[in-house]
Amino acid sequence: MLFTTKTEYGLKALKILAQTGRNKQTSLSDIAHQTGLSLSYLEQIFAKLKGAKIIKSTKGTDGGYSLSRNANQINLYEIILALEGQTAVNNCMAGGKLSCSGNCLTRKVWAEIQSDMEKTLKKYTLKNLIQ
Repeated sequence: MLFTTKTEYGLKALKILAQTGRNKQTSLSDIAHQTGLSLSYLEQIFAKLKGAKIIKSTKGTDGGYSLSRNANQINLYEIILALEGQTAVNNCMAGGKLSCSGNCLTRKVWAEIQSDMEKTLKKYTLKNLIQ
């Protein structure tokens, strides 16, 4: 499984918000400047993060974005879920019409790998990334 640039860029931007502090607003243009990322792409990423209630926005002259919770309460799994959708190590674990049947010889192995990946992503928080 490969994560897209949405996750990579989203984590870079969230790191800035985490370092700034939960109660201080940061403009998207400041984040774009600090990271060198496209403002329009960051807008798409932040729309997903806001929809998942990972970040919040405030309008006005002192407005901008901030984390909706403390950095130690936001795990990597929920960030990736917001940006990528449901994670899966292969089609068998993704479900849907491409998934394997119940007769798959390696399904048990894939299920264990899937579970371990999710546990690991849930274990690490945004705060772990800034320490």
